[in-house]
Amino acid sequence: MYLNDNQPPIILVLDDIHDMDMTMGVKLAQSFFNKNNSRSYDRLVKLATLGQDLIWKKKLVERVPKRSLVLEMACGTGILTSLLKQNYNKVYGIDLTFEYLYELGEKKIDIDSINGSAEFLPFQNGYFDCIVASYLPKYVDLKILVSECQRVLKKKGLLILHDFTYPKRLVYQLVWKIYFRIIKTLWRLDVRWANVFNGLDKLIINNHWDLKINSILESHGFVNIHRQYQTFETSAIISAFKDE
Repeated sequence: MYLNDNQPPIILVLDDIHDMDMTMGVKLAQSFFNKNNSRSYDRLVKLATLGQDLIWKKKLVERVPKRSLVLEMACGTGILTSLLKQNYNKVYGIDLTFEYLYELGEKKIDIDSINGSAEFLPFQNGYFDCIVASYLPKYVDLKILVSECQRVLKKKGLLILHDFTYPKRLVYQLVWKIYFRIIKTLWRLDVRWANVFNGLDKLIINNHWDLKINSILESHGFVNIHRQYQTFETSAIISAFKDE
């Protein structure tokens, strides 16, 4: 699926996503999310987060102005996309995994999407009112990501990022570690997801995207930065406005 509009925002279409220089995070994401688990993703994320995924995404959408032009990075199978459409937004999507975009297409959601990387956005400068992403920050080079978002956002445009975080309080850390032991046990025999859960906890512990992002946003001219932790500090939603 490719973008089309009266004023196409696309400036480049990649014939093969592998032509791009990949960061380690992108390669890890490709190993996690592929054709083998695309059809089971929606059920998995609902069960593995104990239903919190939908709650987090609804809180993200609450910050998005209605009827705005939105770019959804890492749109995947369209869980967040459907909520954005319910918010009367015009949505464009980009995702690394073609098979996940195929699942999105099967849902008949009104969205133009492209197979590509959020670190190399093939869109015009200053085009979008708002850019959102869920579960993306831990996989990318945040400086590259924020620079690209700054480029394609309009003046005063809004950026909203959501992802897992490692809790700061010791008691929450203990519960978090027990939770991961449980889900690793539950999915250890599922070849589609065992690899993901065997590496996801270490990635979250070592990433600290939520602590790094403020200074990066400020250095790229973003203001009014707001951070809100969710569900015992196990995820965060961070938003900021492009100043000029």
